[in-house]
Amino acid sequence: MKTIKLGFAIIVAAGLVATSCDKKTKNIAAFTDTEWYLDSTLVIVNDSAFSYATYDTVLELFSTPEKIPLRLTDSTMILSRYKPVGTYDSKHNFHIKKCELNTDTVRYDIKYINKRPKLIIYTTPFPIILSTDSRLEIEETNNFTPIKFQISDFSIGDQIDRSLLKTVGVYNYSNYTIEDCEHINDKNLSFRIIGYNHIFSIERRKIEDYKIKEVMNVVSEKLGNAPEYRPMRQWSKDSDYEYEFYRWSTNGVQIDLTRSKYVGTDSYKKLLNNKNWNLSYDDVVLQAILIETFKNGKPQSSIIN
Repeated sequence: MKTIKLGFAIIVAAGLVATSCDKKTKNIAAFTDTEWYLDSTLVIVNDSAFSYATYDTVLELFSTPEKIPLRLTDSTMILSRYKPVGTYDSKHNFHIKKCELNTDTVRYDIKYINKRPKLIIYTTPFPIILSTDSRLEIEETNNFTPIKFQISDFSIGDQIDRSLLKTVGVYNYSNYTIEDCEHINDKNLSFRIIGYNHIFSIERRKIEDYKIKEVMNVVSEKLGNAPEYRPMRQWSKDSDYEYEFYRWSTNGVQIDLTRSKYVGTDSYKKLLNNKNWNLSYDDVVLQAILIETFKNGKPQSSIIN
């Protein structure tokens, strides 16, 4: 049976479909004589979503192509999506068994990234960004407002002076590169960097226990909900550490507040244990836009440049 690793593409490789359109949106130019692609996969044709309704497990092929009109407003789409259904093997490969129809109401935006039109569809858990070769003359839309946080006066998407950073790791993905960096004046402040000097994510380490209440109050108030809480425990029975965390996940933002406790050899407990917390900040919407902006850049190395 064919195996496919799950990623952004697998979510929409079977396509997006929708019910009929009751009225025209002011953005109809983006859905007229236009084809939208996720990489090389056709997703939307004019005002219809393209998808495959079935999967042949013998021939290992998608089949039964469908084009169903989108139901559009100025800010939303109602989509019926054929989603591959299957199981994972021990190597985390996804085995497709069939396609199943799901219906979603999602927001969308039209943006220009690197001067090229993009259709951003705010699916969960990750948004998808579609491209077209059509020449569009349409204004950008702003149907989604990110909730931004600052840690030590830095936020995701900011540009940072490279002279303030020390690179400690480089990750070359298929079409973009992420650097792990530390602030040279504060080793407890670290960043993931994309596109040479744009902040992709932020982590602040060694936050004193007495400051945690104020952190929680700010994040909960700004995101409008309380965090998920997991009490201190071992995540696996053979681990030398227990972990405790609070997690917020709203509107694409994920903030984790975590701490660990060493429960291994007694002689190391005093050395390795402390009550300090680590705070990490990610935003999958902003990160998807950053990847789209800086994809297909040159590979990088922490050893040689």
